Amino acid sequence: MHIRSSARHFLPRRTLLGASSLLLLGLAGCASAPLGTQSQAPSIQIPSQWSETTQSQGTLASEWWKDLGSPELNSLIRSALDANRDLKVMVARLEQARSLTDGAEADRRPQLSAAGAARRGRDSNADPKTEQSAFGLRAAWEIDVFGRGALAVDAARADAQGAAHALEAARITLAADVASAYFELRTLDARARLARDATQLAQRQTEVTQRKFDAGQATALDVERWRAELAQERATSEQLEGDLRVRKRQLAVLLGTAQSPVLKLGGAIEAPPAPTPVLPGELLERRPDVQRQARALDAALARVGVARREIYPRLQIDWTGSRQRLTPIGDSASPMAVSAYGISVSLPILDGGRIRANVAVQEAQVQEAMAAYEQTMLTALADADASLTRWNAAEASLQEWQRALRAGEVATQRAVRLFDAGLVDLSAVLDARRNRLRAQDAVSQAEGARWSSAVGLRRAFAGTV
Repeated sequence: MHIRSSARHFLPRRTLLGASSLLLLGLAGCASAPLGTQSQAPSIQIPSQWSETTQSQGTLASEWWKDLGSPELNSLIRSALDANRDLKVMVARLEQARSLTDGAEADRRPQLSAAGAARRGRDSNADPKTEQSAFGLRAAWEIDVFGRGALAVDAARADAQGAAHALEAARITLAADVASAYFELRTLDARARLARDATQLAQRQTEVTQRKFDAGQATALDVERWRAELAQERATSEQLEGDLRVRKRQLAVLLGTAQSPVLKLGGAIEAPPAPTPVLPGELLERRPDVQRQARALDAALARVGVARREIYPRLQIDWTGSRQRLTPIGDSASPMAVSAYGISVSLPILDGGRIRANVAVQEAQVQEAMAAYEQTMLTALADADASLTRWNAAEASLQEWQRALRAGEVATQRAVRLFDAGLVDLSAVLDARRNRLRAQDAVSQAEGARWSSAVGLRRAFAGTV
């Protein structure tokens, strides 16, 4: 419903009924014309199965991060969901969208307003100086014959639903970002400790080589090579320590705080198996980012209907009631009551092509919303398939690096035995230990990739938080 200008033209009472009947008959004829835009089906071919398969068990819970087995991570995610500033922005946008829906519904209801005026001036029919005052009520109600207001409400409601889905998608993303940051910190912490051990071994190897050089058993090239190795190990250690501090600061931003969190990163956590993936069609129905774009398409279609209905008449019922007084200055007069009611009709005739241009704009926005909807579906399907691929690749990579680590441990044990038997010198033992540390570092990175794929798999198939 729309409130019109206070200047009204009222029909005489005796002709009001006849005019109303003719008007309603005309509107009924207009209403039979086809209006609105029909919804179009997306042109996306949804696969029946995923291209990747994996050994999985169990279903994905709403609070899926609890499956990762870390009470510390659970606490971090809950804190982030409560305090993250980006999430607060999304909550505010949802409140705005809901308020706009309430406003669209209010426009369809009768409107009542109070009006008052007072003026002083000249009147040629009476004393040159007069005073005029008026106070009253004005009511108006636009009858939604063609559903223009209903479609506006549908558009606003779809926007609000889209904002709710956007908030849900942001919560899922935030939880996944916090989990990824947490496990990356665990990986960096483990690698930093290994880098410190590798630096100590390189330092010791450099000292042994220097003693050999002093004894004439090694060349200057051997000494310089180990000094270069020591410098590289120190540089790697410093880089990992820096990455660790930077990642903590990034995690603090996700948690909505200015202080880096104090974490207990030690201790082993067993990565859980992959959850049973839902089918592609079911995934698209539960993904909030896909549902958000679907609601955006609904809103665009509704707005096309609103724009097309601008070419039809607007029917409004009006009523005004007031008490007025007009007197010469200094005199007194009794106020008089004035009331009037009627039906007003407005119909665009010449608008310079404004309505047609607005319809074209809204139809183009429908095409944009459809393309965005289809792109989001494609992205969701590719995301889920890629998550399954990364999980399988991380599993296979971790197994190979674990085999390399076991081989390195066996080689280290043999080198120690040969050294104890006097068959090799200390350099051979140190070399074996450094190779084992490198294998341990590779295993740490592979475990981090596995944790990352575990989080990504849950984020891709999560429907809610």
